[in-house]
Amino acid sequence: MEQDIRFCELDGRRIAYATVGEGPPLVFGAKWVSHLEEEWDDLRARSFYEDLAENHRVVRYDRIGAGLSDRRLPGPPSVDLDTRVLRTVLHATGSEPVTVFACSCSAVVTASLAARAPELIRRIVFFGSFVSREDLPEATRRSIVDFVRVNWALAAQMLAGLIVPHASGDEIAALTRYQRHSADADVAAAFLELELSSDARPFLPSVTMPSLVLHRRGDRTVPISRGRELASLLPNARFVALSGDSHLPHVDDQREVQRALAGFLDDGPAVASNGSSPLTRRESEVLRLVAAGLSNREIASSLVVSEHTVHRHVANILRKLTQSSRAAAAAQGTRAGYI
Repeated sequence: MEQDIRFCELDGRRIAYATVGEGPPLVFGAKWVSHLEEEWDDLRARSFYEDLAENHRVVRYDRIGAGLSDRRLPGPPSVDLDTRVLRTVLHATGSEPVTVFACSCSAVVTASLAARAPELIRRIVFFGSFVSREDLPEATRRSIVDFVRVNWALAAQMLAGLIVPHASGDEIAALTRYQRHSADADVAAAFLELELSSDARPFLPSVTMPSLVLHRRGDRTVPISRGRELASLLPNARFVALSGDSHLPHVDDQREVQRALAGFLDDGPAVASNGSSPLTRRESEVLRLVAAGLSNREIASSLVVSEHTVHRHVANILRKLTQSSRAAAAAQGTRAGYI
């Protein structure tokens, strides 16, 4: 697959966006700093997007000030400006409601748009995200921002080590170059200052569309406690803890990520019983996750219920479908259209 890079405009400034694949739109919220072309050259990142593009039209973009977008900021960056940028990209890429994949700091902007224009967003995946970074003392936040501003080369290397803790020396060097090519020091520092001072709380009560919150247990950039807090404040969210320590979705176990996404990004029938199904809504949801290969423990984490509850649902499913195994029940449920 090859990405198609195009441009739209906001207040006379150019916004670069890239699309790949066909199907329902899956829009990635803007990262702290990004560069569409250079990220596409990363084989692991490209493979991650191409896998999703098998069933979706994947959209990525560079925020104003970074990458291929206009590198001139109109003023200090703000949640309001980034919200307008996201809205502009959604309008440029189609008219149907989208799924947004919000990594890390893009959670605040995604929540902002979801609260202000819920008709534009169908559902949200939050990955390695947070409500705020109030867990960091003000002095620490200030020192990190100043470090980026005065020594961008060394700061980018330090941050690369936090983002992908077990990367090789060559991988750290590549991520460092990527960050430095994505934005100048002053812009990167301004973006970081915004991310470390923003708070999604005013928007979250209005973010009522289905949300999936994914977070790696060993994430050193954003502790998993911040992801749990985000899930607890969203009205309609499931939280799934993933193994690994990378802050990037395309690094660490991809099978686990894909299993967690199964049944959420799927555009098949809604998780509810059809007219002839003997299963309840919850049993249908459990069976969908069984069919995706999740264990009882993983299903319990995904649905925020006890493992005992999942065991009981599975037992009921096997009894109602008169099957002796999970695999057979999943196969029958799929053939019959119950999931």
